[in-house]
Amino acid sequence: MSESRQRLYRTEGIVIRRSNLGETDRILTLYTPTRGKLRAVVKGVRRPGSRMAGHVELLNHSSLLLARGRSLDIITQAQSIATFNALRQDLERIGWGCYTAELLGHMAPEQADNYPAFRLLLEVLEQLDQGQNPELVVRSYELHLLNYMGFRPQLWRCVSCDAELALQPHVFSATSGGLLCPRCQEEDRYAHSLSLQTIKALRYLQRNGLAEADRLVLPADCRGELEQTLYQYIRTILERDVNAVGFLDTLRRGIVHQSR
Repeated sequence: MSESRQRLYRTEGIVIRRSNLGETDRILTLYTPTRGKLRAVVKGVRRPGSRMAGHVELLNHSSLLLARGRSLDIITQAQSIATFNALRQDLERIGWGCYTAELLGHMAPEQADNYPAFRLLLEVLEQLDQGQNPELVVRSYELHLLNYMGFRPQLWRCVSCDAELALQPHVFSATSGGLLCPRCQEEDRYAHSLSLQTIKALRYLQRNGLAEADRLVLPADCRGELEQTLYQYIRTILERDVNAVGFLDTLRRGIVHQSR
């Protein structure tokens, strides 16, 4: 095999981040099925009439040909597999999609194979594109992603003493990674209480796939508890905020204001 052919390789990838480089190039962060997260350059993609521009948009799922480079690999060919056009027609769904991509980008190490995480991102984008309830689908995505990244929250036994939890309200400890029983709840003064309905919802979403999330019908206070609990846990793991959360909050405040 020639040296030039050894330098080339093909992969699928979902564009989870992009940034400009120079006047015409762009750096993409991709999530791939066999290489995990990787960064690559697309040369000339910002020039008018670039043939690759439409195939390497944010959240696109594409087939790619790359050449190995000294610091960053170079994308030489790209062909869209899925562009999620329906998702892109709805600003809120775009926000949810960007959140799922950004979250995976923050949690995943570089060049670490994690095929289930790739499939999970692809599935959540498909669900958002098909019009499923974005809030609950993303809550399910968060729980499954935490599992695939080694941070599965303990919802069935006390995370401190391992006692089986009675079917009643408990407190959730973000620093310990799960629910605490009444005897252990004083170990974390920052742990916050969860209603039984929220605990049942968390367990349902953890047990079932993304497609089943849409079957849940939850009141607003329970949905708020779910969001607060999972994001507090995620923020504790990442030790940082996820930028797309601020965009979604701003967007939702605007929607609420317009509806009044």
